Amino acid sequence: KNKKGIEVILRVRPTKRFSPYFTQDENKCQFDFPKDESKYVDNSAAQFNFRFDHIFPPPTKQEEVFEGIAKDVIESTMEGYNGTIFAYGQTGSGKTYTITGGAERYVDRGIIPR
Repeated sequence: KNKKGIEVILRVRPTKRFSPYFTQDENKCQFDFPKDESKYVDNSAAQFNFRFDHIFPPPTKQEEVFEGIAKDVIESTMEGYNGTIFAYGQTGSGKTYTITGGAERYVDRGIIPR
């Protein structure tokens, strides 16, 4: 098993109305905002790119998140290494759901109950 350093992983929250300005692939996401050039001069950036070690797209199941993130961290801590899983994001972005899961269905368990 390879020892890993810090990894930055993005989980994209499922939503009914997904932003048309957002695109992603395996490790990069991009925001493209159209400029309204008819009103004033706007020299701000219209495209923002972010790179991650991995991106979990919206349809990702809780089990896949556990297998992809937490399992290796937990196994390493059992071998004596330090490990931390840190969930960060805006209010309502899905941090609690990812970490603790949903209470309705067994398959919706988050990282902690697994």
